Amino acid sequence: MALGILVAGCGSSDDAPPSPAGTPQKGGSLTMTLPGDAASFDPTQTSFVNVADGSRMAAVYDSLVWTDPSTGSVRPKIAESLAFERDASIWTLRIRPGVKFSDGLPYDAAAVKANWVRHQDMALKSFQIMAVTNIKQLDVEDPLTLKITLRTPNANFDRIVARNLSYNASPASLKPDTVGSLRDKPVGAGPFILEQWLPGDKQVYKRNDTYWQKDKGLPYLDQLVIRVDMDVKRGVDSLGKQSDLMVTVDPENIVLGRDRGLGVEELRLNGGAMVLFNNLKGPFADARARKAMALALSGKEINETFYSNAGVPAKGIFSSTSPLASIQLAASENNPAEAQRLFDEVTANGTKPLTFTYIAPSAPTTVEVARFIQQKLSAYRGVTMKVQQVDIPTYIRTVRQGQDSWSAAVGQQWIEDPEPGIFDMLHSQSPGNSSGYNNPEVDRALEEARRSTDPEARRAAYTKVQVHVNKDMPFWVYQEAITAALYTSKVTGLSLYNDGLIQWDQIGIRK
Repeated sequence: MALGILVAGCGSSDDAPPSPAGTPQKGGSLTMTLPGDAASFDPTQTSFVNVADGSRMAAVYDSLVWTDPSTGSVRPKIAESLAFERDASIWTLRIRPGVKFSDGLPYDAAAVKANWVRHQDMALKSFQIMAVTNIKQLDVEDPLTLKITLRTPNANFDRIVARNLSYNASPASLKPDTVGSLRDKPVGAGPFILEQWLPGDKQVYKRNDTYWQKDKGLPYLDQLVIRVDMDVKRGVDSLGKQSDLMVTVDPENIVLGRDRGLGVEELRLNGGAMVLFNNLKGPFADARARKAMALALSGKEINETFYSNAGVPAKGIFSSTSPLASIQLAASENNPAEAQRLFDEVTANGTKPLTFTYIAPSAPTTVEVARFIQQKLSAYRGVTMKVQQVDIPTYIRTVRQGQDSWSAAVGQQWIEDPEPGIFDMLHSQSPGNSSGYNNPEVDRALEEARRSTDPEARRAAYTKVQVHVNKDMPFWVYQEAITAALYTSKVTGLSLYNDGLIQWDQIGIRK
């Protein structure tokens, strides 16, 4: 749940914006800006989302498989194929021959198994634990073939691999005497090798001269620099000066980039900015309190106030552009009279006050929205909301890892496909279900959806999910998820995957 994040020399708004198409020249360096420093290069200890460490991990490790945003399909990369047999409880991963880690060891089935088994170690508290809980057994059938047996069938398991299990480290770096250095001395099979890390400032990566696609002349770049700037607005202004490329989830930045003649590659995703409720304990264990808070607020008003109408007010957890969404279904909001009626029920007409703390990571817009929600709720008798600003590690410990000491919090999700993102959020047995939501009908619908690849069957199952979630309101989504790469005319060969990560073997400097 990472939280939200040109230009002298970029051309005026009268010029045609840069295009991502084109073959880059050989060599040179590009600089990218991200809104926070890396947490770790250990695949068990970091988030792979767009504004966190996903693109950093891609540079060092490359991907087994990846999700193509233009088609929604999963495509192989280091893998030759990943396909299921029979009822989708048995999958077979085949790896390309000749791929090696930067330490010279073979990238093979045993290496993938060692990485995935490590995610299963409960003591590590892997960020990817939800991706491996359904794996029953891993069998190395030959050096390049891994047989994967699932506990329950999942015809969309390849999407889980693309999202959570594609970044694998050399087995030599996983040994007890070397695994501690994985955080800042990663050994992968990606197009780049981490050369320098100045915490809070930047990371410098050099070309991996043993990269498995070197015979194709890849990667094009000699060097990649990823700099840190927590001020996402300033990040836009740095393009063409301190940096060439940035990834943003702020809709105002996207509009600003277009106005300034920058290249903009945009993805509309499921998920979004939301209010998370603790459904298990505290005042929001009562569904009436959850629904009352949603009815007291308006996604349209938040969009106008904080995003200058540049964003898209959400109708629920699904993007309005998703082919799996039912556009007739929308979550309830913006009904002050009904909100007061429900708050009166919950608080016994104000005699039993509803007092809670709303947890917000210390990002400027996030805190401003929290204060706005606080002000809106102050108009309702018997309701008092306090805002607590925390750093990201505290947020993760308190909210994401399921402690029961919170009542409500800001949330952000970027989900390219409901599997696994929405399953992880909503299924009662998922480690990623931080809200504690539990609805057997939703569990069954999610399980039904993951057993099929047929779009109509999946849509029918996710419609059931929408109906129940709208009624139960385990969270309230106020802003649709969007991510975009903004880039200068220097950049070409830009290609995004998953929720907005960079394909580093394809990008480079325009000829």
